[in-house]
Amino acid sequence: MYPVTEQDSQLIRDELGKLLKTVHFANSKRYPALLIYVVEKTLAGKSDELKERILGIEVFHRSSDYDTNSDTVVRVAAGEVRKRLALVYHEGESEHLIHITLPAGSYVPEFFRGDSQQKPTAPVPVAPVTDQQTPQPLIDEPTTGAASAWFRTPSWMGWKPAAALTLIALAVGFAFLFRASNRKTSVDLFWQPVHASLNPVIICPGALVRSADTPSGMVMAKRTDDYPFTSIATTVSLADVVRSFSMNQTKFIVQPASTTTLADMREHPVVLIAAYSNEWTGRIQNDLRYRFAPEPARQIYDAVKPSTTWMRPANLPLNEEDDFGIVARFHSKLTDNLVVLIAGIGKNATQAAAQFVTTPRYLDLLNLQSKDWASKNVEVVLKVKVIDGKNGAPTVEAVFVW
Repeated sequence: MYPVTEQDSQLIRDELGKLLKTVHFANSKRYPALLIYVVEKTLAGKSDELKERILGIEVFHRSSDYDTNSDTVVRVAAGEVRKRLALVYHEGESEHLIHITLPAGSYVPEFFRGDSQQKPTAPVPVAPVTDQQTPQPLIDEPTTGAASAWFRTPSWMGWKPAAALTLIALAVGFAFLFRASNRKTSVDLFWQPVHASLNPVIICPGALVRSADTPSGMVMAKRTDDYPFTSIATTVSLADVVRSFSMNQTKFIVQPASTTTLADMREHPVVLIAAYSNEWTGRIQNDLRYRFAPEPARQIYDAVKPSTTWMRPANLPLNEEDDFGIVARFHSKLTDNLVVLIAGIGKNATQAAAQFVTTPRYLDLLNLQSKDWASKNVEVVLKVKVIDGKNGAPTVEAVFVW
């Protein structure tokens, strides 16, 4: 095993800092905590302490006698970290002097020499430096005198200038085409943290049951209700999300709000569809600035400026009035996991919200509001014009990024 110099350790920490700012880690607390811990322990020469039980106690605050067979928090989190690291380096949107990986079946990270032209081929494990060892740099240092490996003249420079220029032109052309083919749409960026999940995503639509006690003849389903159902509007919204997930080969489970538990939402990212028929929307929205007011006051309000509200006009029929909804993607404090909210005051805004998060030209509107929304929590208030019961295009009323 090769020791590293203090300079190499700093390069690794710089790479760690870069990773933590990516969309794959910035919106989570659990996975960055594990990655930081295992990297720092390894750099300190204490990789022998990276065992499942110790990680559960030190990183996830489990008791010293917790059952690792029934509580798989470490294994699940490590699997997510492996997948997210792979996604960062596969996307190749920026150069990485160092590559950090977490090998399958191990909690000890490995560090690779990065290369802007190709992926590294061999790991460089880290061991503590002893007095008898001469530190060997992780990255080759330039030598004095003769040209170093970093600055050696490429062999093709001895070719005729025309041939060299032709090769350069071809290389630039292929690079441009490759980058264009891999350019992400705003829909890709919005759903990227969800697609990166190791566990299947729970798509959680609102659930209803029949009731003679309400003017609509329906009421939000409870856990004790045997036959909950979803509305047509919620089903249409669900279909939009399912189609988007299928195109990206994202694993998902459809599970109504009335049967979804807090334990489910802690282990899986969740997409909540609908507001007043989905009990989890009301419970989870305390993390948000823009929120749905409780019944019977069906409206959206600004928790920072409560006097700011959005509501459907009371003097127009339902099939002619404006409707308002919320789209949000955020890391929930309640579940310590990712939540996407797609909901409206009425059915039209719920459908418009689903169209908004699955259509590039609508999500592109966020670029006008914030350039870094893709890597942070984001919430949007939408307005949709309704004519003869049909939706117009959704427009953005307010955006909050944090």
